[in-house]
Amino acid sequence: MIGFWLVAAALTALALLPLLRTLLRPPPPLEGAAEFARGVYAAQVAEIERDLKRGILSDDQARAARAEVGRRLLSVADEASAATKASGSAKPAQRTALVVTLLLPLAALGVYLPLGQPNLPAVPFATRPPEAPVPPQVMEAVAKLEAGLKENPDDVGAWGLLAQTYGAMSRPADAVNAWRQVLRLSPGNGSVQGALAEALTVAADGVVGEEAVRLFTEAVAADAMDARARYYLGMARIQAGDIRGALDRWTALVADSPADAPWLPTVRARIHDAATQVGLDPIAITPSPKPASAPPPAAVPSGGGAAPALSPEQMQAMAGMSQQDQQATINSMVDGLQAKLKDNPGDADGWMRLARAREVQGNLDAARDALRGAVKADPKRLAAWLDLSRLTAPDDAQTQGSPEFLDAMAKVLDLAPDNPQALYYLGQQAANEGKNDRARDLWGRLLKQLPADAPQRPELQRRMDSLK
Repeated sequence: MIGFWLVAAALTALALLPLLRTLLRPPPPLEGAAEFARGVYAAQVAEIERDLKRGILSDDQARAARAEVGRRLLSVADEASAATKASGSAKPAQRTALVVTLLLPLAALGVYLPLGQPNLPAVPFATRPPEAPVPPQVMEAVAKLEAGLKENPDDVGAWGLLAQTYGAMSRPADAVNAWRQVLRLSPGNGSVQGALAEALTVAADGVVGEEAVRLFTEAVAADAMDARARYYLGMARIQAGDIRGALDRWTALVADSPADAPWLPTVRARIHDAATQVGLDPIAITPSPKPASAPPPAAVPSGGGAAPALSPEQMQAMAGMSQQDQQATINSMVDGLQAKLKDNPGDADGWMRLARAREVQGNLDAARDALRGAVKADPKRLAAWLDLSRLTAPDDAQTQGSPEFLDAMAKVLDLAPDNPQALYYLGQQAANEGKNDRARDLWGRLLKQLPADAPQRPELQRRMDSLK
């Protein structure tokens, strides 16, 4: 105990030492600074005289320059005089600051004595409990699974459940180890390979490493419609700098997916971001999905953020539900979010979550209404205007867009003047209205962004040339 107080006192002294040295240091001489400034201005006056003799300055210009230097010199003199008068009060202020500094540790001690616990044993940071504790029932279930697997290490079902639970508890390293056990017991299982690869990616803070790429590739070889693996293989191409390769994978995934697939919003958002980087129109290059069908049971990319987040208790409760009951529960949560937004219409983040959830449900009218709420709550939110333009865009890029779509594009252009989608559609609107100069300006800015080999360049150039 005595050792603790000795260490605390030593650390306090070390912390106060720099403050005390600063407070006790005498102030710098004020006259020296003023004298230096006068020397600088004298040199400037001499330079003015030389420029006047060389004919660089006229008499009026030299007279104005001398006046400006004189004004600055008087200003320095006034500042020096005021600083000299103020220095008389520096010592009382210095004494006050010194007293306050010395009282700080005493005040801290007064707070620590009734509240602190110096006898509490130290706990390594890595083993400290998380800020949001896991419910006791979940911890008990994990403990039972771990104990059972010590007795029966070949129980593939228990390993799979434990791996999923670790993932829900944000323990990616443990999830990786558990999925490795599942793969050991079921080699060649594409779904398990994809789950392990995703856990490896989460553990690497989103980086799709070599092992994850290999596992995702094997998962696609086992099931060509494994959406999760195809999504992450696109992410791997983005991280490797191959944006076109990522777009090829993601657009093919959209074309192969049913219209009500829950991963479509995530993939479309990725396509939009990647296409914008290389100057392509996201709407023009994104294919239409297949007709709606029953949602596949697994193999979906995570991170879509469509519905409100589930707590561990809710996840545990939903695990035993049928697919219909799970969907009914999610629908109820989304309806609850919408009800909350009626009472709090200024929650732009909430409107964005609701819009994504409604789009996943296939209710595009409700998704558009939610996005209208988002842009009303935050008119400068670019993502909301982009999503609204995407959901109100014409089916054909050559077709005149609706007033709402064009208004959304105008807002996008205000917030992102180089947005290629806005430049294209607003240029088309200007051309349709006979505003050729405006059309040429917008399309010309778009052409500067397009790569030399972009397939859209010839047609866009032809349309520009046709403007009279």
